[in-house]
Amino acid sequence: MADRSVIFFASLTGNTAKVARRFELVFRRNGWHCDCFRIRKTADDILRPAFDPKDYDFVCVGSGIRSHLPYNEVLNVLRRFRLGGDPRHALRWRDETIPYIDEPLPDTPPPWRDSELIARHRKIVLGPTSPPAVVFVTYSGYEFGPREAEPALSLLELEIEHLGFRCVGRFSCPGRFLDDPTPLAYHGDIRDRPNEADLARAEHFLEERLRQLGRAGS
Repeated sequence: MADRSVIFFASLTGNTAKVARRFELVFRRNGWHCDCFRIRKTADDILRPAFDPKDYDFVCVGSGIRSHLPYNEVLNVLRRFRLGGDPRHALRWRDETIPYIDEPLPDTPPPWRDSELIARHRKIVLGPTSPPAVVFVTYSGYEFGPREAEPALSLLELEIEHLGFRCVGRFSCPGRFLDDPTPLAYHGDIRDRPNEADLARAEHFLEERLRQLGRAGS
């Protein structure tokens, strides 16, 4: 039976989707079954995702970046899996909600009584037997270049490791944002990015991770 991988991501302009499709190509080329899901701002995608990371041997999660952070929709899907229920219940504790979901929030929240909260909050220890994951982002990086991707990569890594997956790599590359050459920006003109060189680098990144794990095809 083939190893199973899943890629889920949020992409506003299509930049991150290009990287996701290259990752999918790598998995299939190495004999893996691979499912790929683009997360959108809908109740079905957030509250009723069509997949469960626990069903897979390798997880890739990615996003574009807004204000140095991953897109809200991919974070809420990760919260949905981490909390085991509607993430709006947890967000309500800090007076927040998910404005693009207009379904009524059930009156009865998940049974998070004090004893269950204590059991839920525990030290997480990941090791060689923990299933692997990678996180990836595309970014504009006009002012500081790759440094601007770091907060989003760190947050995605933290969220996926909360689910018991061991992050074995981070990938980032520039992606088109403004329709302007921006000659004074860190990367200069990025209107054609991610370009073929970026996508080839994405393929090499994932191939290397599979080889290091001994999970590459023959």
